[in-house]
Amino acid sequence: MEAAVLSTEAISRIIGCKSTVPLTPQEMACSLRVAFYPAVNTSETLEKFLAILRVILIRAGVNVISYDEALSEGNNSRVRKGIVLIAPGEGEPGNLAIDHVASLTDNTVVGVYCGAMPGMGESRFQNRVDVLVSALVWHMVQVIIYVDDESWTICTMNGGIDTFSLAQLEARALDSLIPKLAAPVVPPQMSDFAVQKDAFEPSVPNYQISVHDMLAGSVLWGESGLLASQTRLDELTYRNHKYKRIAAAYLSSRTGMSYGFLSRQLPLAVTPAIELDYAHQMLRRIDWEQKDFIEIDDQMLVAAKLGDKRFVLRVPEVTVLCTRSGCDKARLDPSKDLVTLTLSKGRVMLGLAKGLPEGSDCQPSFDTLIILAHAVGNAILASILAKIKPCSKFALALKHQGLAITHWHGFIDATSLPEGYYLHGNNNPPVSCSTAQAAIYGLRGKLAALQKSIADGKEYLGDAHIEPSHGTNMCGRSIKDLARLVTGISHFCSAGFSN
Repeated sequence: MEAAVLSTEAISRIIGCKSTVPLTPQEMACSLRVAFYPAVNTSETLEKFLAILRVILIRAGVNVISYDEALSEGNNSRVRKGIVLIAPGEGEPGNLAIDHVASLTDNTVVGVYCGAMPGMGESRFQNRVDVLVSALVWHMVQVIIYVDDESWTICTMNGGIDTFSLAQLEARALDSLIPKLAAPVVPPQMSDFAVQKDAFEPSVPNYQISVHDMLAGSVLWGESGLLASQTRLDELTYRNHKYKRIAAAYLSSRTGMSYGFLSRQLPLAVTPAIELDYAHQMLRRIDWEQKDFIEIDDQMLVAAKLGDKRFVLRVPEVTVLCTRSGCDKARLDPSKDLVTLTLSKGRVMLGLAKGLPEGSDCQPSFDTLIILAHAVGNAILASILAKIKPCSKFALALKHQGLAITHWHGFIDATSLPEGYYLHGNNNPPVSCSTAQAAIYGLRGKLAALQKSIADGKEYLGDAHIEPSHGTNMCGRSIKDLARLVTGISHFCSAGFSN
C-alpha cells in the first residue's frame, strides 16, 4: 500500500478541523457515549432487539451508561451534551427523548420502532425522502431504527436508508450504525460562518459561465430524477406546535429540506507546486517526513508525497458558487437560490447575493464542508499537475473556467467512468457528507486518485467520491457534462434493499 499523499493531520488542518476526528468504526465506537431512554409501550421484539444491541455496543467499545447517569452529568434534568440517546417506542408528547437533551445539535436521539419502515415499497427517491422526513419530525429524532422479526432498518436525516437481517446485527452495528451515531448529521448554523451580505451579483460577467452552467445543468439533473425537490417543513405533521418550533430551531429556520447539491468552483490562479529537490534551501532543511505541513506568515504550506518525490505548495483560498440549503435544485432562481462558500486558512465564509431581501431563507448547504474539501483538493491537485504536466486539462480548466462539483443520492461504478476519471470511497464508513469525516475521506481519496493516475501514466480529469449508504460527490468540467454522464448509469441509494 502506497504512503498517503498528505497526512490526516495536514488534511484536517486544511479543512479547518480543530479537534481529532475518529475515522475508523473502531475509533468511532470508542468516541461514543450512549444511554437508553426509558422505554414506553415497547414490544417483546423491541425489548429483545435492544438488549442484544446494548451488549453489541459495549463489546464494540462504546461507553454505554445508564439514563440516570446521563441525567446526573447534565443540568436542569437534561442529558449532558455529547451523549446519544436510544429511545424505544412511540413516546408521549412532552416526555419524548428530545425533551430531555441539553442540545439539539450536540445530542443525537435515535428512535427505535416496531415494524417495517413506512413507504419501503416506494420506487421513487422523492417519495422515500418525503416519507422519511415526515417520520423524523413526527418522532422528533435524528436517526430511526425499524425492527421486525427478520430485519432492521437504519434511517438518517441525510436520506440514507439501509436494511439488514437480524443475523447481521453485530457486524452491521459496527460498520453501519456506529459511524452514523459518531458522525451525525448536524445542520450548519449561520453563526458557524463569517457572513458577507451583497457578496456577489449572479448577473455580472465574472459569474456568467458558472451561473449558465448551473441553470442548464439543473434542468438535466431535474429530468434525471436523481435530485429530490424541497420537502417543505410547514407542510409536515407535528405532534404539537412546540415540536414544530424545535424542528425549526434545529434546522436554523430553514423552510425545507432537499437532497443533493450543485456547485461551481470559481476560476483560480493555479501556481505550480515546487519539487522539493529544487526548492529554496530553507524549505529543503525542513523535516517533511516528521510533519508534512507548516505555517509561515499566516500561510499554510504542505509537502505532498507522490512516489519518491515531494511537492511543496501553498494551500490557496478557494471559492464555490453553490445552491443554498433547501432550494429546488431543478428550478434554480439565481437571485435567491445561490450563495458563495469560501475556505480561507481553515475558515469558512458565506456570501449572499446582492439585493437579497432581509430575512430570506438563504442558509448554507448541509454539505458545505465536503464541497469545500473537494474544492481545495482540486486546487492542490491542479498545483501539482501544473508542475508535472503543464498542459494538464484539469489544471487549465480550473484556471480558466473553474470546475463543477455535484452530489446526488445514487451510485456509479468505476467501469462506467470515462478515461481519466477515478472512483474512490467505496470502503469508507457510511457517514453523511455534512460531516468532518466525509470531508477528510473526500480529500484523502482525491489525493490517492491523483497518485494512481500518475502511477498508471494516465491524465487526471476528475473523480467520483462514493459515500456508502448515502450518495456520490463528483468533480468535472461542467455540471451539464456530469449530468449527461450520470444519467442512465447511476442507480439509486439502496433504500430498503441492503443485504
